Order: sequence, then C-alpha cells, then structure tokens
Amino acid sequence: MTTQSVVYRYPEFYALGYRWNTAVECDFIEAALNTFGLSHAKRLLDIGCGTGRHLTELARRGYAMTGIDLEPAMVEYVQAQSRADRSKITASIDDLRHLTVNGTYEAAWCLMDTFRFLLTNEEIVSHLRAVAEVLVPGGLYLTDFWVPRQLDQIGNEIHQWEQTEGDRTVRVFYLQHPETIDPVTQTFEDELVFQVLDGEQTQEIRGGSTRTRLILPQEFRALVELSGAFELVGTYGEFDLSKPLEPSSMDWRMVSVMRKRATATTPA
Repeated sequence: MTTQSVVYRYPEFYALGYRWNTAVECDFIEAALNTFGLSHAKRLLDIGCGTGRHLTELARRGYAMTGIDLEPAMVEYVQAQSRADRSKITASIDDLRHLTVNGTYEAAWCLMDTFRFLLTNEEIVSHLRAVAEVLVPGGLYLTDFWVPRQLDQIGNEIHQWEQTEGDRTVRVFYLQHPETIDPVTQTFEDELVFQVLDGEQTQEIRGGSTRTRLILPQEFRALVELSGAFELVGTYGEFDLSKPLEPSSMDWRMVSVMRKRATATTPA
C-alpha cells in the first residue's frame, strides 16, 4: 500500500483529467461566500490544491489565493502556472494532517475526496480545529468527499470520466477494493488509474492503493460538533446550494459548508 497515489506525480495529466467541473465548483464557493455573509472575502485557502484549478480560476475572479498540497510535483506545477499567468497565487507543500500554513483567510476548502485521507476521529477533529485557527471569525470551511449511495455497496463503487484537449485524452478511473475493508476503523483501499491517449500512443498509470476513511453524513455532523470549532450550516448532494443532501439529490459525494464559531468550545 502507498500513502500517496503515484498519479499525483503527473500534474500535466492530472490537470487535464480533473478540470471538468472547475467552473461549477468555483461558482459554488462564491455562492457560499455570498449566502453566508462573506461577500467581501478576498483571501482564500485551498487545502489539497492539486494542480491549482480552483486557485487559477478564483485568482482570475480577483481573489488572493493560497494553496497547499503534500505532493511536490503538484506544488511546482502551480508555482510555474502562477508565474506564467502573473497571478496572485501562493503555493507550498503542507500536510492536511499537520497543517503549518500561515496567514488568515475568510474561507478554506478541501475538495475532491482529499478529506478522506484523515483516517481517525482524532485526525479529523484535530484537522478541523487547525483549519479554524487560520480563519477569521465566521469564516467558512467547505469539504467534498465520497459517500456511498447504498450501504450494501460500500467499497464496491467505480467511477470514471475523461477529458480531451487537442490530441491528448486523459481517462480517470476511481476504483475501490472491497476486500480491504476494515469494519472497525471504517477504512479501505482505493486507487486512481490514468489512461493517457496521446496521438497514437497509450499509457496507463496505476496510482497504487491508498487507504482512505469512510465518513457517513451523521458521523461527520457529530465530528464537526465535537471539534467545537465549526457549526455545520449546510450539506448538499452536489455543488448546488438549492440541492440539500437527500437520496434523490446526491450523486456520489457530500458537499458540506461549515462556519467557524464565534467562540470556540474546544477543551483548554
């Protein structure tokens, strides 16, 4: 088992394969800011920024963007893109399990399943408190991660999509390995696979199995409450504030919006 998927070492392929929903997700971030009293926000933090698709789009919309990621190749890609675009983007290496990022932000987010690398209740609560430390009072934290549509299908789902630019197509496969499920820790191994079609050449990159956490909606609400740092102000079945999380509205994810409490209730 690896702890970091090999596909993250191929930022050019990742950037193409994952760009498909960027504008919708950035629209959602802005809608959340406007809805929950932060229409004035300027400083935003992307935790697990990958190749910086949200950073780039929101910088174009006038925000001062900071991104962190554990994979050096991703951070280098963002930095190079920022220099080329002359955009207001800062990117650095950091670990969501042990945040060291500096600064103060009106909002932060951790999207595209990155949150599920927090494997224990203790890691989740500690992470939430750490994020709250870098947010202004009333600041927002948004998360987006996979939840099962059917409880009897836990660990058995496969999702795939593809994106094309010029002669290059990147097909992304998200695979779960049900034989690795640990019902005590609620963890299992999943994997990302890239198929890259470049002209007449085809390359397959298997990311290797990574262990991730199953987090159910009511459990997540309880952990947010336990953290004492946030209140959960909304959960959605997709990136649309008009579609609260319901069996009929969810696709394969849960999108959550949390607001930093004015007075933290964490133990001393």
